[in-house]
Amino acid sequence: MELKNIFKMEMFKNRNDKPYLLVIAILTAMAAVASIVGVLMIEGLIHSDMSTLLVIEILLVVFTVIGLFIFSLLYPFHLLNVDYKNKVISLIFASGVSRGKFYFVKISATILSTLIAVFVILFIPMVTFLIAYTDVFVGAVQNIIANFSSSDIVSVLLSATIGFVASIVMLTTAVIITKGKTSGIFLFFGFSFAVSTVQSMFSVPLFFSMENFTNLYFNLATIFSIIQIVVFVLIGLNVLKKQNL
Repeated sequence: MELKNIFKMEMFKNRNDKPYLLVIAILTAMAAVASIVGVLMIEGLIHSDMSTLLVIEILLVVFTVIGLFIFSLLYPFHLLNVDYKNKVISLIFASGVSRGKFYFVKISATILSTLIAVFVILFIPMVTFLIAYTDVFVGAVQNIIANFSSSDIVSVLLSATIGFVASIVMLTTAVIITKGKTSGIFLFFGFSFAVSTVQSMFSVPLFFSMENFTNLYFNLATIFSIIQIVVFVLIGLNVLKKQNL
């Protein structure tokens, strides 16, 4: 089976995952209501019982943020372990799909599906605040341009992007090692703690010895994330290729 067909199959499966589509719809509605009501309250366009409405708004924002945080972990974990959970991964490999190709396609489809889901959830809040506070947004962009060089901005964006990919790769390895069991989440936390500890051992001394620490830190984080990707890809692929399914 060709690589693009495997990718299409994974994306089709992800976008037709009804339970999580419902979760995405609920989080989208919560985020939309919280942002719109929040802006209306700030602008003084709502004149009902403000104390009660304020409590409701605060609770809605808190639960939306918590829900989005939990979703950002559980959704990619679900996408990665669903084939183990449904016991179809052995059938996929038996059909002639390369384990190596499937590994990279699975990661790519998970990253893309997660980004799309988060974008859908945050789309209305972003548009709402952009329309309501256009001047603030423009001022913030101008301030960033004035105080940060293009290399600083690129370093931050590159570090964040590669860091996100590294996190998904590490989660994938945890899922493969535990064969899709719930314990994979705890193994992922263990990996994260170990990686953070090692990274801190290198970054903390630099904080006290370098003047331009911020830019150097993001460059170091990028390099460290790349090393993390390579290490966990090798571990995940090696385990998957030898795994008895």
